[in-house]
Amino acid sequence: MTTRSAAAVALLALAAQAQGAQLWVAPNGKDANPGTKARPVATLQRARDLARAAIAAKPSPVTITLRAGTYFLASPLELTFADSGAAGAPVTYTSLPGEAVTISGGVPVTGWKARPDGLLQAPIPAGGALKAMRQLFIGADRATRARWPNEEGALRLGDVSGDVKSFTLSQPIPGGDLAGTGAELVVYENWSVTRGAVTRSGGDKVETATPMGWIGHGPMTTASPGKPAFLEGGKAFLDQPGEWCVDGGSILYMPRPGETAANLKAVAPRLERLVVFQGAEDKPAQHITFRGITFAHTEFALPVIGYPEVQAGHYGASTTSPAWVQPVAVEAGYAEECRLERCTLRNLGGSGVGIGRGCKGVAVSRCTLADIGGNGVMVGWRGNKGAVRCQAGELDSDWLDPAHAPSGCSVTDCVITRCGATSPGCVGVFVAFSADTAVTNNHVYTMPYTGMSIGYRWSKVPSTQVRCLVANNHIHDVMKLLADGGGIYTLGVQPGTVLRENHIYDVHRSGFAHGGAPNNGFFVDESSTGFLFDRNLVYRTSGEPVRFNQCSREWHTWTDNLLGWDEKESPAATAIIKAAGPRK
Repeated sequence: MTTRSAAAVALLALAAQAQGAQLWVAPNGKDANPGTKARPVATLQRARDLARAAIAAKPSPVTITLRAGTYFLASPLELTFADSGAAGAPVTYTSLPGEAVTISGGVPVTGWKARPDGLLQAPIPAGGALKAMRQLFIGADRATRARWPNEEGALRLGDVSGDVKSFTLSQPIPGGDLAGTGAELVVYENWSVTRGAVTRSGGDKVETATPMGWIGHGPMTTASPGKPAFLEGGKAFLDQPGEWCVDGGSILYMPRPGETAANLKAVAPRLERLVVFQGAEDKPAQHITFRGITFAHTEFALPVIGYPEVQAGHYGASTTSPAWVQPVAVEAGYAEECRLERCTLRNLGGSGVGIGRGCKGVAVSRCTLADIGGNGVMVGWRGNKGAVRCQAGELDSDWLDPAHAPSGCSVTDCVITRCGATSPGCVGVFVAFSADTAVTNNHVYTMPYTGMSIGYRWSKVPSTQVRCLVANNHIHDVMKLLADGGGIYTLGVQPGTVLRENHIYDVHRSGFAHGGAPNNGFFVDESSTGFLFDRNLVYRTSGEPVRFNQCSREWHTWTDNLLGWDEKESPAATAIIKAAGPRK
C-alpha cells in the first residue's frame, strides 16, 4: 500500500511538471490576485510578469488562459527573451473552447446621444492619440469615414500644380472649407493610393499639406489629371447610414436601421501595435504561442509626409528620400518558433502581422484575417517602431546583414480577406528578403489589389529572398479596385522558389482603374528569375493568365500548368482545386 501510494504521488508530480504553471486572466480579475483560476489577474501585462517569474524559477510549460471578454490595452504587450519558453516547455496564451477573447487596441466610445438631425454624437474618448482618429469600429464592422462622393470613380482630378499640392476637381465640393477638420484627399494611382491632409478647399479646388504621390516615379504613382479621387472626413459628407466623422471634440455617426444611442457598441482605436515579440540577436523571444484569440482595433496615424504609397504598404515622399512601411498589429523581431494558431485579426487600421529582422520558424497557422487596413501578413517586414526601412534612393535594399533575413517562417491554412481596407494598394500576403518561407493552403479573396506579392527587388542583383514555397493557395476575386497586379505578383531573382498547385481565378478590372497595364493571374514582374511554375490552375482573368514585364518565360521552369483553362471538370484541374485552400 505504501509503495503504491509513493508511485501515485510520483505520477502526480510528473503530471504537474508536464502541465507546468497555470495562470488565469479575466476581465473582472484584479492584478493584486495571484493569477489562479479562482483569483485571476485583470491584465495581460500582469499575467506576463507572473509568467516571467515562473519561467525564471523553473523552466516548464506555462499556460496563460484568458477568460471570455475584451482586454483593452493601454500599451502594446511586449514579449522578450525573459518571457520565452523552450522546445519542451512552451509559453502559451490561449482561450478556452467556446469562449471569445479579444485583445483590443481601442477604447469604448460611450455617452452617445441622439441629435435632432438624426445623427448620434459622443465625446472622443480621453487620450491624445485619439484626437486625430481615422478609424471607428461599430460592433464587428468598420464604420465608413464620411466621404464624398460616395460612388467610386465619380470624382476625377483636373488641373494639378507643379508641386502636386493644389488641384481642381471635376465637381464642386459640398460644405465649407475643410481646413483644420482632419479631412483627407485620397487619389487612386495605378497600383497604389495617395492620402494627404487637406489644408484648404473651396468650390472645385483643394490643397494638401504634402505632395500627393511618390514623387519622381512618374504618373503611375503620382496624382495627375483624370485620376479617380475622393475626399474623406468632412462633416458635410456625412450622408449615408454607417458613416462617421470627427467634429471638434465629438464623434458624429449616422446610425444604421436598429442602431440607437442606447445600444450602439463602438470602439475608437488608440494603439498601432498590440503584441510585440521582441528579442535580441543573442537572446531571441522563443517558443511563445497565441491560440484562439482575436486581435482587433488598431489605428494607423496619417504620417507627417502623408501617405504616398509606393507598393504593398510601403510609402515614401520621393524616389530620393527614405521609404517606410506600415505598422503591424502583431510584430516579431528576433523571434524564434513563435506562433499564432487559430487566431483572428480584424478591424485593423494598419497591417496585420509583421515577421521581421532575425525571425526563425515564426508561424501564422489556421488564422483568419479580415478587414485589415493594410497588408494581411508580411514576411520580411522592414519596420521597427516606425524606423526607416531602407536607405534613401534604394527602395529595394536588402538587410544590411544577411543574417537578419527571416528564415523558415510560414503562413499556412489561413483565410485572408478584405485587406487594403484603408490602403487599397496592399495585399493579402507579402514576402520579401527572407529564406525558406512557406505560404501554403491559404484562401485569399476579395482584395482591392493583388492577392500575394513575392519578392521586392526590381533588379537582377541577388538578395536574401530565396527558396520561397507558394503552394496550394486558393486565390480569387482580386484586383477589384486598382490596376497592374494579379492573383500572385513576383519581383526579382529568387532561386529555388516554387509556385505549385495554386488555384487562381476571377481577377477583375474595375471600370475606372487608372493606367493601361492589365491585371493577370500571375504577374511576373521585373527581373523575376529562377521560379518553378508547377501545376497551377488559372482562369477567368481580365488580362492574360500570365504576364511578363522586363523578364521572360524562359527564365523559369514550367510543368503541367493549366493557364486559361475552361474545362474545370478535368482530373488535373479537379486535383488542383481539391488541394488548394485551407486544409480542414
